[in-house]
Amino acid sequence: MVMCILMSSGLIYSSTIVNALQVDRYWSVLEGDQLTPRTTTYAHGFIGLKFREDFKQLVYNVNVNNIENITGIYVYSRGDNTKNGTILFDLVEEAKEVKVKDKFKETKMMLAKKYEIEGTVAVGGITSDDLQGDLKGKSLEGLHKLMQNGGIFVIVVTKEFPRGEIGGGEFVPIDRFFPDI
Repeated sequence: MVMCILMSSGLIYSSTIVNALQVDRYWSVLEGDQLTPRTTTYAHGFIGLKFREDFKQLVYNVNVNNIENITGIYVYSRGDNTKNGTILFDLVEEAKEVKVKDKFKETKMMLAKKYEIEGTVAVGGITSDDLQGDLKGKSLEGLHKLMQNGGIFVIVVTKEFPRGEIGGGEFVPIDRFFPDI
């Protein structure tokens, strides 16, 4: 009986290790205090990212609350001591339908409204062809590696906060945030 318990726990443990190595889903909290300089706002949200196993596509979902007049949702590289970061892509401009047709149409209508926005504001997918700045001409594997090394951050820009109202850059790996596509 003791041997069965050890074997079962070993299987669970080894399964956990395999899953942890194969995580392709990440999320980050979006808040005003994540920006430099910090912003004073009631707005907050999160971004979820999912890389396809072959790195041909990145699917994303941005959800916000208490925010108005979004003009862009930008993913930046952080840069380093010798140069500033660059815009890698705009999640509002690059939005494409990716097996989420109804949600895609719903978010486009929501962004067109003139009052406080709550809920999903950007959903879609990008490919390596959409990458700009430091990653132009590179693969989504380069973006994945940059993200894992803390090299990207997201800024939600509004009319009131043209340099960003909320943002985030600490991407946490998670399993099963998005269904497999």
